[in-house]
Amino acid sequence: MQRNGENWRIKIKGAEAKPGLLYMYQAAGPLTASLQDRHAPLFNQNYSLGDPFAYKTHNVRFSDVFASTPFTTISAPIYAGGGKSVVYDHGGDVFPRHVSIRPEDLILYELHVQDYTARIEALSPELRGTYLGLARSGLKTPGGLAAGIDHLVELGVTAVQLMPVMEYDEETGNVEGRLNHWGYMTTNFFAPESRYAAVDGQQVQELKELVRAFHERGIAVFMDVVYNHTGEGEPWTVDARLAAKCYSFMCSSLNRVYRPTPDGRHFSNATGTGNDLDFSGDDERYTKRLVRDSLALWHQTYGIDGFRFDLARILADGSQNAADWIDNDPRFAAAHLHAEPWDMGGVWWEFMDNYGWSHANNRWAKWLGQYRDQVRRFSQSALRNRSAFKRLIEGYGQNEAGSPASTKPWRSVNLIAVHDGYTLRDCTFFNDSGGSHNCWDSDGDENVRRERSKLLMGILLTSQGVPLVLQGDEFGHTKSGARSQAEAHNTYNYESTTGDPAVNHVNWIDWRLKDGDTSGSSNAPAYAKELFHWTKDLIALRKQWSHFRRAEFPEYIDEAPNDENGPRNDGRFTYAWEGPGDGSPSQLAVIWWGKVGEPDLIIVYNEHWETFAVENLANWSKGNWKVLARSWLGDQSDLCSPADWQTNCPDVGGRIEVKGRSMAVLISNND
Repeated sequence: MQRNGENWRIKIKGAEAKPGLLYMYQAAGPLTASLQDRHAPLFNQNYSLGDPFAYKTHNVRFSDVFASTPFTTISAPIYAGGGKSVVYDHGGDVFPRHVSIRPEDLILYELHVQDYTARIEALSPELRGTYLGLARSGLKTPGGLAAGIDHLVELGVTAVQLMPVMEYDEETGNVEGRLNHWGYMTTNFFAPESRYAAVDGQQVQELKELVRAFHERGIAVFMDVVYNHTGEGEPWTVDARLAAKCYSFMCSSLNRVYRPTPDGRHFSNATGTGNDLDFSGDDERYTKRLVRDSLALWHQTYGIDGFRFDLARILADGSQNAADWIDNDPRFAAAHLHAEPWDMGGVWWEFMDNYGWSHANNRWAKWLGQYRDQVRRFSQSALRNRSAFKRLIEGYGQNEAGSPASTKPWRSVNLIAVHDGYTLRDCTFFNDSGGSHNCWDSDGDENVRRERSKLLMGILLTSQGVPLVLQGDEFGHTKSGARSQAEAHNTYNYESTTGDPAVNHVNWIDWRLKDGDTSGSSNAPAYAKELFHWTKDLIALRKQWSHFRRAEFPEYIDEAPNDENGPRNDGRFTYAWEGPGDGSPSQLAVIWWGKVGEPDLIIVYNEHWETFAVENLANWSKGNWKVLARSWLGDQSDLCSPADWQTNCPDVGGRIEVKGRSMAVLISNND
């Protein structure tokens, strides 16, 4: 190989140098790593290394690559024969194109390729849990309702967020007989995960077919990308000897890729995985070029429309321009960029909207963990902070209105539950005595759980910002079948090496819940069908008009100026009712005044456990308020169609009572 700057290159010629060629690398150089200095160079020609830029690989997992413990001082090869890199030519594939969706119109749905279809009985067994299975239309639940991709179309989401689909080492589950299920242990940043292919070796084509299938239904595709660490982990000790999982970087470019501790002798661990990538310095750093090239490939070749960056603070740590090195790459300038803006080292709000950064010079949006925490507390009557709740539904997250830390509503990604935590159902089923997850078992009352679940979903879908729904939350998916409550909180290793359904079914979506059949899921809710209809109808309401998806923060007004001679209230908002102040459960009503041609909406939220009445409705409309939604009512009597609200929704007059831990939506044309 010939060196060109920091890159080593070689050109292979010959009849077999074509797509399908299998290859590996060996790297020679200094070997000074030791138990006392683990971040030192670690070159050993006896390791067989994969190409970190390979477009396709065989399954890369520990047992396929290493025949024995990979001690750093091995004197003979221990390669087990698997995990090879494969030459691939994307030029012959059909490009899946893109779906263009404005950031304020995003309604995200987080799903896992395997979980989503593994229990669809109508799908042939060889397609369950695969890219092609997820792309397949026409699937039904046992009760004959839409399943799979058709369910997402029926639900009305505008984008799916695929949990990691880059090649990763699944043998990192840390429990005997279990695999790492979620996929946050990437081994190759340019190759799709081979395990999800229905036909062995067809993962590239099948993932493209999956993206194309979503795009044909008008649904954008996001990828959850993990650039903060890799599946190599950090070197470890076995019998007083140093071992290292050398897939590629560890034994070829360790000091170019992994961040050292301040003493330079160990691996930094702000991710909790033992091997943080180092993005410090200028834009020409190897890791920055690696990530930009990876993102460009997924956007330009697979048609990926957006990216969610796992533990994204790492991207900005020590960088001369925070994470602007990603934002300004023209190759994926149209892609949405969403950050999980924290790691074990802290949070990362300031890059988004402070110190010179804003929507004017970057398009980053941020996951809001505090939205999840505070709305969960609201549903159990424990938030008792009216100001904080206002900030949530207005799209500011934890920040004060007008502060530099939120410059657009769509820069706040709101969530109630995601993969690495309790589901929506489980947050009403389990007690969280430590307070770290803000969950309450609803005193074991299933009706309280029903009402709280609908309230949680209702707040999410009537808040400014981008809502994110976890797979199955819309019909009460539960992970309570895990061995313990603690494990139900994070089921990353709930995939059995032997196919044990007691393990696998914890994460796999039970489609019978949509039918109202709970026989296949312990502790599942009898109200699952009702929750689905409620979620679907609220998404339809969100898409009907612009009230809950404003591109800009609207102006607040404290009156209803709607006469011919006064200023207009179009597109603004008002708090028409404010109950007790901070320290008591909040009770408030917010009017989102419709833009020209739209009706006006009042959303009434009740944090209290008791009913309360709003009695001043007549002051806020020249017309008559009608009831569009009441979360505490039963299935399909809780929301009337926004398409024909003027004829089908009941009048409310000047007064409405709102049940405890519930919400209502009122509508008026103000004529």
